Amino acid sequence: MSWVTVEHDGVTHRLAVVRTQNGVWVGWPGRTRFFERESQDAAASMTQDEIRAPMTGRVIQLRAQPGDQVAAKAILVVLEAMKMEYRLTAPHDGTVSAIHCSEGDLVDLGKTLVTLDK
Repeated sequence: MSWVTVEHDGVTHRLAVVRTQNGVWVGWPGRTRFFERESQDAAASMTQDEIRAPMTGRVIQLRAQPGDQVAAKAILVVLEAMKMEYRLTAPHDGTVSAIHCSEGDLVDLGKTLVTLDK
């Protein structure tokens, strides 16, 4: 078992975390919750056409615009978080159908930044 410390509304909580073959158990005073592992196929099909923020950060550079043809692994967005730069790339060849952010935007974990069409 390992422990994670989380701060919410100024209160620090210590959560127990237990990994299993099928997912993760998270426990906190009075409750537990099981988070089932997604299959790689399900996760890939759900996010394959969207580039999402891997963490909260600031968009420091957009390298694509709607209508651009991009190759797999082309850098689309540069995100700055925790004093590091993260280069978010295209998962496949395609056309940029939408940009959902602007340079300088502060984005939350999981926010869709770019949508691609095959």
